[in-house]
Amino acid sequence: MSTLLVAELQAQVETDYADATLQQIIDAVERDIVEHVGAITAQVAEYDSVNRLAVIRLPVQAASITTVVEYTDGASEPTKTTLSADDYELSDDSWFLRRLSDGTNTRSVWGWHVVVTFEPADDEDRRKQAAIQLARLEITHTGYSSERAGDWNASSRDLAKERSKILRRLDSSMID
Repeated sequence: MSTLLVAELQAQVETDYADATLQQIIDAVERDIVEHVGAITAQVAEYDSVNRLAVIRLPVQAASITTVVEYTDGASEPTKTTLSADDYELSDDSWFLRRLSDGTNTRSVWGWHVVVTFEPADDEDRRKQAAIQLARLEITHTGYSSERAGDWNASSRDLAKERSKILRRLDSSMID
């Protein structure tokens, strides 16, 4: 199910397209968003060579941490440990996961490989705004780089560059 409704898009973008066509556009741009920043549902982030770090940055803000699995003792014969909740803490801004040295599985830094399963923070409003911008771009794009009629002329921006700009603004790794 789409997070953006056809009526919400129609309120933001003037168009004569039928509702079914608008729904197809919405579905396509929302797929692009998921491909770019991931689903709103549980996500898995894997980290290699973090064994000298006490803090790792998540790819998106987390609402909660489901599991953290840490591999230690080298890649050839690793020890796999599912960490207890007292072995790590999520930062106040929900971007960083800190390894705690006083937990059940005592270590001051992460193992050489870490797998974090987490629920991402709610960013539905940002995704919805990006979907509107991407849909507007699709609706208004004529396919021509420039048009002319009598004394009137206009040129279009590069569709791929504009789409990329909108999607990059969603990329949480770009936000500090």
